[in-house]
Amino acid sequence: MEPLFLILLVIPFLLVIIGLLIWSLIWVYHDAIKRGKPGWPVVLLVFLLEWPISLLVWIVFRPEIKEQQLPQKSE
Repeated sequence: MEPLFLILLVIPFLLVIIGLLIWSLIWVYHDAIKRGKPGWPVVLLVFLLEWPISLLVWIVFRPEIKEQQLPQKSE
């Protein structure tokens, strides 16, 4: 293998994969918070349990969004 091959193909590919990983973990954190679940444990589970597959599992089995109750105006 030539060093040029490593620089031109492998490193950009790894950077794209790392970027997708970071983006999906940020998305999972915010999605879990929006759905009333703690964000960090969900992020750790998605990261540690085979990342692309566990992301799909979260998307399929995530809970419904909790509706936020608006404060009642007193008249």
